[in-house]
Amino acid sequence: MDIRRVGIVVKKGSSQGYEIAHRLLSYGSSVLGLDMHIDEEALPDIKWDRMFKVGIDPVDLVVVIGGDGTFLRTFHRLGLLDIPIMGVRLGRRGFLLDIKPDEALDRLRDAVEGRFRLVEYMRLEVSLDTSSTSIPLALNDVVIAGWRYTRAKVVSLSIYVDGEYIYGIDGDGVIVATPLGSSAYALSAGGPIIDVDLESIIIVPLAPIQFNAKPIVLPPSKVVEVRTSGDSDPIACIVDGQSIEVVEPGRSIVVRRSARSAKVLRFHRVNTYARLHEIYG
Repeated sequence: MDIRRVGIVVKKGSSQGYEIAHRLLSYGSSVLGLDMHIDEEALPDIKWDRMFKVGIDPVDLVVVIGGDGTFLRTFHRLGLLDIPIMGVRLGRRGFLLDIKPDEALDRLRDAVEGRFRLVEYMRLEVSLDTSSTSIPLALNDVVIAGWRYTRAKVVSLSIYVDGEYIYGIDGDGVIVATPLGSSAYALSAGGPIIDVDLESIIIVPLAPIQFNAKPIVLPPSKVVEVRTSGDSDPIACIVDGQSIEVVEPGRSIVVRRSARSAKVLRFHRVNTYARLHEIYG
């Protein structure tokens, strides 16, 4: 992996993030001889003479400075571009980012000199029937729930796997998650923790009234279809907590494994269970 052109994305409004970004830009350019670019969304908060548009301008590596939300949104903005990310974590609750602020310069050097592991995480592809809407790939989860601007909170959904009916849900909705996402919203909803090395698709109902509507772990080859009731209110399809698509009653949402993985540079062994203990105690 030849890294020459690097783009930096930083959490908007973070003074600490801006400081780290400026240090990385200067260090990468003057010490490592890299072609360093700042995300156009960070201008004019960061003064730098080279900027790039995420998802449009090609770079060899994207450095994300922020939390999980910034990390996930950056993958969404990259779209179908196959560009790896390394993440610098601000605060202690960023589960997906493994680099501490005081390590940032050293880890950038490590990346350039090849001292890293390139980890690929499975993602989920979401499609709506009778729609050409482009929905980002999900790294964590797809949440299908009541749209907050409607009267009703309870939604009626039917869950199918490979065309076979599994169960109905009358409740707050359902989560379809990746192993990486099993430690996020799905975990707080009562779902299992799945090791990221075990590729799978997890279905977690949200507060169902049905006794048999329990979490299910599926092989990654399965296709999950969520059918909405024709007499329900509009429903929200939320990808990674970042992208929202309002689904009209009677439509279906299909979730399957994407052929495109998310590539992340890792410099530490990420132990899911130790990280959860560090964050949540």
